[in-house]
Amino acid sequence: MVADLLRGYVDRRVAKSFDLSTLERCNGSYVSPDLRERRNDVVWRMRSASGWTYVYLLLEFQSTVDRFMAVRLLGYIALLWQDLIAQQIVPADGLLPPVLPIVLYNGDRPWTAPRQLRELIAPTPAFLLPLQPSSSYHFLDESRVPTTAGMRLKNLASAIFSLEQTQGLAAQRKVIAALRSWLKDRPDLREALGTWYAESLAPTGLLRLPRSGRITIDEVEPMMATRILKDIQRQVAEGKAEGKAEGKAEGMVDAIRQMVRSGVLSIDAARTQIRALAKTKKLSPSLAKAALIQLG
Repeated sequence: MVADLLRGYVDRRVAKSFDLSTLERCNGSYVSPDLRERRNDVVWRMRSASGWTYVYLLLEFQSTVDRFMAVRLLGYIALLWQDLIAQQIVPADGLLPPVLPIVLYNGDRPWTAPRQLRELIAPTPAFLLPLQPSSSYHFLDESRVPTTAGMRLKNLASAIFSLEQTQGLAAQRKVIAALRSWLKDRPDLREALGTWYAESLAPTGLLRLPRSGRITIDEVEPMMATRILKDIQRQVAEGKAEGKAEGKAEGMVDAIRQMVRSGVLSIDAARTQIRALAKTKKLSPSLAKAALIQLG
């Protein structure tokens, strides 16, 4: 995931300059002198010909813009370097490794905070300018970054951003189907992404995590379809065609068709539900057959 983020959204030269296969997660909690822990940071490192480079991801999940983000990052980077010095893992040449600071933002408002630290410092006499800290960060607005080209290249970061930008279940299902195909050999990522989708993006009430607190990307659509079917059955039982088994059955078929037309259910999921209703004799064979033919 981090490799695809770097390939697709930082700079193409990253893949040429660094060995992305060496990416590894580092300690992500640094303690400042006043003992306040920083827990929002995620630090990775990767090798280049000259040694390690650290990728500092600050995950910003607030809807408000932080004007002083450049200051926060400067503090985090200093803590990272202090930690490396304290652990005595600075290279033999005594030079600190470079840091690639990245801010991921998923707020609604456009990001207006300065990206250059110098922009946050008051006008300074010329003789003091060389003494002022200077830093910036790479910024990614998850709601606005392009995703089409990345999806063609099977970029996982593009798929995540695309899901966050997509309105409607029909379009989201296309991305989920792509992820299932791309991640056939990665059960860890299928579970991580399925759980993330259920907790963050799934329409309210359509997905409920099991006791384990985790589901896979393969289970997302079947679980939503099952939940939708239960709602259909309840609505039909409470609403139209009360007291008539045939009318209830037709009502369920009509509701399933409406779900397909609105993009809530895929055609495959609708077929599955029709067959399940027929198997439990809630639909007559003739009505089920007609419904399947209409679905195409």
